[in-house]
Amino acid sequence: MSQEGIIVLAIEGTAFVIALILVIFLIFRRIRIKKQENFEKRDN
Repeated sequence: MSQEGIIVLAIEGTAFVIALILVIFLIFRRIRIKKQENFEKRDN
């Protein structure tokens, strides 16, 4: 494999790992926000 191909695969792999970490972070953040929701403050 050429040097350029290895560099491209490294960049794509890094981007994939960052995206995966971001998705996991956002899922846990949403779960935490969901636990803190208070529906008593609604005005109808």
